Order: sequence, then C-alpha cells, then structure tokens
Amino acid sequence: MSRRAKDEYHRHYTVTDTRTHPKGYTEYKVTAKFVSKVNPEDVKEIVVWKRYSDFKKLHGDLAYTHRNLFRRLEDFPPFPKAQVFGRFEPKVIEERRKAAEVMLRFTVHIPALNNSPQLKEFFRVLWLGRGRRRELSSGHWILPWRSHLSTHSSWEKGGGLVATL
Repeated sequence: MSRRAKDEYHRHYTVTDTRTHPKGYTEYKVTAKFVSKVNPEDVKEIVVWKRYSDFKKLHGDLAYTHRNLFRRLEDFPPFPKAQVFGRFEPKVIEERRKAAEVMLRFTVHIPALNNSPQLKEFFRVLWLGRGRRRELSSGHWILPWRSHLSTHSSWEKGGGLVATL
C-alpha cells in the first residue's frame, strides 16, 4: 500500500465501555473510526474488546518506536502500572481506560506510530465464516463479523470481510 493510500482517512480512537470477562478480567471496548478525507460519508469502524495486558504490550511497543524517532519535543503518554490489588476498583478501571484512549489518540498524527504493525495487529479482525466463533489463547472471542464491525460503507465481498488499516 502506498503512503498516500494510508493517509486517505482521518483516524479517531475511543475507549468506552468496560465489561468483566467470565474468566475474571476487565475488558475495554475500543473503537477505531476511519473517515475518508475525500468522501466524509465513507466511514469504516472497527470495534474490538481488549484487556489491560493488551494495552500494556501495545504501549511498550509504541513507546519504543516513539523513542527511536527522536521526537524530543513530545513525551509518549505514560501508562498505569500493573497492580494485583484493587485492579477491579472503578477508579483503577477508569484510569486505565483514559490512559489507553490518550495513547491511541497520540498516535494519530505520527505516521510511524499510526501505521505501525503493532497497532494494525491490535485492531486486527479475523474472519471465520458466518455463524462461527473461536476463542483465542488470550481469552478473546472471535465472533461472526457483525459482532465486531459496524460499517457505513461496503466492506463485504462474497460473504467475507475486507478490513484494511
């Protein structure tokens, strides 16, 4: 994909809802919205549910990339430390949610971050066929595409899913 093609969309990230997974950890609803610069009605939206450890890993990867860009005028946003006690307290969950959203929004204007393989993998949506689901080793459920993706433009081709970041 050419560099120009990657810059055809405005990117917006939000981290909104939380839920408790049956295995006992907290998941955060993350939405990536891509609005065409040429046709603002062309909107693509990817919704994933991620846990704190997913954000922590992404933070480490993106912070490393940012350090190597030598962008000294801006600090990479900090991320809350892991903790065993109190991690289910509303205050801790909200602090993590806010930090995750700040980190994702920080990447928007830095091409080396918003086009990084790590960020693309974070939002990767897997297609398994209509009506099928599978649990990943991390405990995330991969559900039929309608559970993952809201689309305001045509992303379906032959019953499959085309989603490119």
